[in-house]
Amino acid sequence: MKITAPDYYTQFKCIASACRHSCCEGWEIDIDRESAERYEKLEGPLGDKLRRSMEPAPDNERNDENCAHFRLCSGDRCPFLRDDNLCEIIIEEGEDMLCQICSDHPRFRNFWEDRIELGLGLACEEAARTILTRDKPMEIIILEDDGQAAEIPPDEEWLTSVRGQLFSDVASRSYEHPAEERLMEYLIWRHIADALYDDRLEERVAFIEKSFLKITEQWHSEGFPDAGSLIEICRRFSNEVEYSISDFLE
Repeated sequence: MKITAPDYYTQFKCIASACRHSCCEGWEIDIDRESAERYEKLEGPLGDKLRRSMEPAPDNERNDENCAHFRLCSGDRCPFLRDDNLCEIIIEEGEDMLCQICSDHPRFRNFWEDRIELGLGLACEEAARTILTRDKPMEIIILEDDGQAAEIPPDEEWLTSVRGQLFSDVASRSYEHPAEERLMEYLIWRHIADALYDDRLEERVAFIEKSFLKITEQWHSEGFPDAGSLIEICRRFSNEVEYSISDFLE
């Protein structure tokens, strides 16, 4: 099994309190079962606060990935987001004490027969900056390889081929700004692999094209200013659309 990712993946680092749009507010923060069990056992004031701040997930939503969530404070802020926008859990116990969703964000994974593909999502402003301000095309690198080969199903071979052609099409286009090419690369990497799960490749290709046009037309309408404005447009798009994409595939 291999683990692969875009070459910019390892360059990303959370900018913590310098972030203008903290991922620790405005979201319901799910707690996976393994983390919840650690929180139940943690001693001291932080352990007491963790247990006070947890609410069980509804019965119809409860599973290993979502057995509880944090009770949000005023402004929908995480109860562990300090006034200086640093995480109380990390400060006191380190990143290993974070629940899975907090450790992962803004990363995503797609699972193939022979590999796991990693990526960064545009909902995070620093991830968006990392992706969109690059001058060179995205390259896929191997992060881990255990040397164990797996037989690739024909449908995965076909999907890989289709995606490769889409990347070739991007490389052959003329864009007004390098950031537009980086955006299209991102959309292909982020969304084509999801056809593994729902077999809706045609709709996803259409979604990518429509999303690219919507984002770039808005950017152009603002006078084609700079990459900073595109980053903000993409961040809002990702927050509003990419986490409920099934509503936009038709």
